[in-house]
Amino acid sequence: TYQNVLSQTAGVTGQSVFGSTIGENAYYVDGANTTDPLTATWGTNFTFDSIQEIQFQTSGYEAEYGTATGGIVNLVTKSGGNEFAGTVDIRYRDDSMQESGDYYDASNLDSQRQEVDLTLGGPILRDTLWFFVAYQYVNSDNTPAGAPTTRSFVGNYPLVKLTWQAGSNWRVTGKWTADPADIDNDNASPFVEPEANYFQTQRSDIYSAEINGVLSDSLMWNTVVSAYRATLDAYPQSGNIEPIGHVNLLTGVASVNYINQQYSERDRDDITSNLTWFVDDLAGSHEFKVGIVYSDLNSTSANCSTGTAGGARCDPAVPGNRFEDFLVGGEDFPYIWREDFTTGTTEISGTNSTFFLQDAWRVMPNLTLKLGVRYDVAKYDTTNGTEVADMSKWQPRVGVAWDLTGDAKNIIRANWGYFMSPNALTLPDFARTGSAPSNAWLSCSFNGLPAAVCQGFAAAQGWAWGMDPDGWDPNGWILIPANISGGQPDQIDPNLRAMYTETFSLAFEREIGRRAAVTLTYVDKTTNDMFEDTCDGNLPDPSAGSSCDYYIMANLPELSRDYEAYMIEYSTRTFDWLTLNASYTYSKSRGSQEYNQNAGADFDYYPAHYDNRYGYLNDHRLHRFKLNGFFSIKGDWTIGFDGFYSSAFTWEPQANPANSLGEYNGEMLPYIPYGFYYVEPRGSQEADSLYQLDLQLSKGFRLGQSLRVVLIGSVFNVFSNEQATAVCESINGCGVREDLTP
Repeated sequence: TYQNVLSQTAGVTGQSVFGSTIGENAYYVDGANTTDPLTATWGTNFTFDSIQEIQFQTSGYEAEYGTATGGIVNLVTKSGGNEFAGTVDIRYRDDSMQESGDYYDASNLDSQRQEVDLTLGGPILRDTLWFFVAYQYVNSDNTPAGAPTTRSFVGNYPLVKLTWQAGSNWRVTGKWTADPADIDNDNASPFVEPEANYFQTQRSDIYSAEINGVLSDSLMWNTVVSAYRATLDAYPQSGNIEPIGHVNLLTGVASVNYINQQYSERDRDDITSNLTWFVDDLAGSHEFKVGIVYSDLNSTSANCSTGTAGGARCDPAVPGNRFEDFLVGGEDFPYIWREDFTTGTTEISGTNSTFFLQDAWRVMPNLTLKLGVRYDVAKYDTTNGTEVADMSKWQPRVGVAWDLTGDAKNIIRANWGYFMSPNALTLPDFARTGSAPSNAWLSCSFNGLPAAVCQGFAAAQGWAWGMDPDGWDPNGWILIPANISGGQPDQIDPNLRAMYTETFSLAFEREIGRRAAVTLTYVDKTTNDMFEDTCDGNLPDPSAGSSCDYYIMANLPELSRDYEAYMIEYSTRTFDWLTLNASYTYSKSRGSQEYNQNAGADFDYYPAHYDNRYGYLNDHRLHRFKLNGFFSIKGDWTIGFDGFYSSAFTWEPQANPANSLGEYNGEMLPYIPYGFYYVEPRGSQEADSLYQLDLQLSKGFRLGQSLRVVLIGSVFNVFSNEQATAVCESINGCGVREDLTP
């Protein structure tokens, strides 16, 4: 997939680019924005053989590009021509091709993947009108080691593209692409019982048109208009949303039912238009570009708990329910009963408006300055049409490219600029109108209180006592005021400022032979004006026992993120038989917030959610080495390789309150929602280093003048390296499924 290709780039961990989170990239297809308007992550899957080129910018991009603090990804699709041409690509693997390891038996994996990718392009009217069509089918099954169920994914990715040469100076392109998919047991895991799995169905459709015009010898005009329409629904695999799900807080095992249901539609309409003006004799040559971008975003969604009476679908009149249990004497024991209300189906909207101006000024033949400024405005309306955020930012950009010796063999590049992230529709969704309280009832049985004693104790304190719908705790439950959250609608600070990064990069590129170069790069990046939700009583200054009648989204001074990296990259095509790209990155990625769409448990309750939050982030890898390329061998043989080494990922010990009221640093506090707090600073511990090498061997056969067939065999993880993907440790210990090898 095109997402996997990004990880081959220096300074990128997964989809985290230079310390930014996965929600701070921007994804385009032929210049049309396909970023998910609700989550700000990639918004579409794509038929891979239809991609002509993947453009990936990681730092120092010009003012034309924005709405991201991480990377800019643009897929350039293939077009038809005057000759008919097409491809058929079929790939397959299953568990018979898997090797067993110390922690799993390949014969129990139930793993397989089928991919069929078809493309065809050609003329409708020669020299005037061309077509290109593509289709990819993906069917994969994967059983995580020790999981009782198999995750099954079935996706279909069609594409239709028409290109019209409307005149010698005009070209018009129209395109439609889609990616419908169904996923069974999407949360398959060793810690999820079969009845607690969920089903997800999703689809996005992208319609776009592009007009390119050459207005004169010195003027070019480009406009892209696009519409993105997406749906995503997720609910229990059984389809029954009435049973109440359980999650054991010590073992992490989910049982009885999946605890959530969500239904959403995400739409975005975009128009981008820019004019390029070439000037030759104005203290050097210039390439001026001025442009505007306008995005209209909408989302209709419902997200609520299952465990609803009568199987209600996010009905405000019917609360959802879920249980959080403890492991006592080897069995699940009542601990917390969560009674969650919902505001039902809501509609939210927003707009992003952009103006940019940039100049590529060639001062001298060996010196180019890139000067630009970008102005972004992001406005969001909540469910009743009330504007809840109006964020804007001027973003100056400065770049320089200096050919030291005038022969293009020694180049210095430097860039500095501000880069704003406009966030996404999760921001206005946070402040939806109407209240959706969540009641955390405390178990009488867990506290050793018989029903009559517990009921009397609650009455004496002025607290509520009640029975859950399933009778899970026969002695009932107590609800104290401190455990009622969300009684009022959540709010957004009216003075909320847009998050942005200040990024500086310096690079030296040296040609070392024919078609070979080495590049040294330094990157320094600081993220500013970050925001997160917190209890209302924590503003302006947090204190223990502060009220939590609702949550408020605000720029918190405790939030920060810093990234620094030194990179060495080497690429060569000196020999016709070898293409090689290699990189080494030394970097530190530190901060106090991971990707959570700005509404995580960090910084909710003081001090438990405030202490130890700054440290090494999930994307932190002190050392990373990446290698990829291929050998071309006589006889139409090709050997491809893709490998990496990464130093240890980090983690931190966490603790869970050992009693119903919660204990933090020896003090009794009201129950801490989502119980866990950090015992040590974020990322204080290291796990294992990671490495992997993948190889591919292919042999081509020419059948006549117009047909070539290639047989491909791939071996993933040649060294059979088993990699830890998570660490489980807390003060109270870690539970595991009994049928797993510890």
